Amino acid sequence: MSDLIFRPLTADDLHLFHAYGPLPASGVGARHAPFEKLGYDRPDWLWVALRGEEVVARAAFWGPPGAEHPFSLDWFDPGTGPDRVETGAALLRAAYAALVTPDYSSPVGDRPDFHLFLPADWHDRPDAVADVADRVEAAERAGLRHSVERLNLRWIPEYGLPPRSTRLTFTPADDDEAVIDVLTRITEGSLDAWDRHRLAEQGPRKTAEATLEDIADFPGGRHRWRLAHDAAGDVVGITMPTRNATTATIGYIGVDPAYRGRRYVDDLVAETLHIFTAEGEPEVRDSTDVGNAPMAASFARIGYRITGRRLIMI
Repeated sequence: MSDLIFRPLTADDLHLFHAYGPLPASGVGARHAPFEKLGYDRPDWLWVALRGEEVVARAAFWGPPGAEHPFSLDWFDPGTGPDRVETGAALLRAAYAALVTPDYSSPVGDRPDFHLFLPADWHDRPDAVADVADRVEAAERAGLRHSVERLNLRWIPEYGLPPRSTRLTFTPADDDEAVIDVLTRITEGSLDAWDRHRLAEQGPRKTAEATLEDIADFPGGRHRWRLAHDAAGDVVGITMPTRNATTATIGYIGVDPAYRGRRYVDDLVAETLHIFTAEGEPEVRDSTDVGNAPMAASFARIGYRITGRRLIMI
């Protein structure tokens, strides 16, 4: 280990990140968009472990345009030698120590999450299981811990646009207090891991306020957000369609616990897809926790297809 150098890249040596090897088009670490389109325009957020002139491990951090700090670690290759796990851990320790300064802040916590992108069938593939084990162990040695596994999902118009709801009506969610009120109720009993994490730390109201702030900061703005009302006019849920750095997505969606069990979430997802389709969006990318079975089932009924899985460590 003493012969290794861990450092960020500069504008003059970006080629070193690719010198390790090509970025995966499939399998562990693969993403749905090319590297150049994902916003990796900060060389100082690209880190490598060097043994002499050879790149033996690499890590790429990401943040939205204009962010002062990275929000996530999206690529991490710990290496291939017998000391690959400790090499990878040492690289992450060096990178996190440099990037997480006293003024660090992001919507995802007090340091960048590690997002490990995986094929949908990775649990059934020994090669993928081994690759995941190395990365997870290295991340754990660097101080991160496993948080949640999520399904990555995609919908395109060719899959078929579901019919609009005949039992709910939708109005713009343009009043902060109304949005916070319904979000506060939704977080109670939520199966979403991040909701539950925040709920335990902050309580329902603060969790709702943080969710509103997070989704409002997305590039897509808030003009698509809708409150869902039943025949009596009561608010039964909310959908918050938006755009992230690359695609249309549902920033947040949920049904009031008092109205769950009636598949209202299907109505909310369908309305969201109609909003996106009217704007000409070519595709919608979403995700949900593996443990959130009702939400995963709704996406399946509506016609979303699973494109992969993602482990998130914090």
